[in-house]
Amino acid sequence: MPSVYDAAAQLTADVKKDLRDSWKVIGSDKKGNGVALMTTLFADNQETIGYFKRLGDVSQGMANDKLRGHSITLMYALQNFIDQLDNPDDLVCVVEKFAVNHITRKISAAEFGKINGPNKKVLASKNFGDKYANAWAKLVAVVQAAL
Repeated sequence: MPSVYDAAAQLTADVKKDLRDSWKVIGSDKKGNGVALMTTLFADNQETIGYFKRLGDVSQGMANDKLRGHSITLMYALQNFIDQLDNPDDLVCVVEKFAVNHITRKISAAEFGKINGPNKKVLASKNFGDKYANAWAKLVAVVQAAL
């Protein structure tokens, strides 16, 4: 596994542009797209539900207050990552802070990487293809390096 700084160095100008371009759309509906991302994660990787027991019945989707809250919080973390793309030191700081919650819950880098498939589906639902999913996978790899 590369260092967090090495993973962040993979975020080239083109990758950053793809992240920002797709975030303009995805980030415009943080609640809706956040819930879509999480419910897709649970549908595609049912074993991940065990990490989120405190959320209760995740099949309720938008009607589940705790799931909505987690989804909105996740999306603001992504916003924070996007805001720090041009400053690797600050990006690493916010990624490492984000990683603490996942380390506490014993979520491995491999487990965290399961978000890439659902994220690709959410991106595709907004007409963003593989190059955008690949850009997000590189950002996910920065988080994975911190786990």
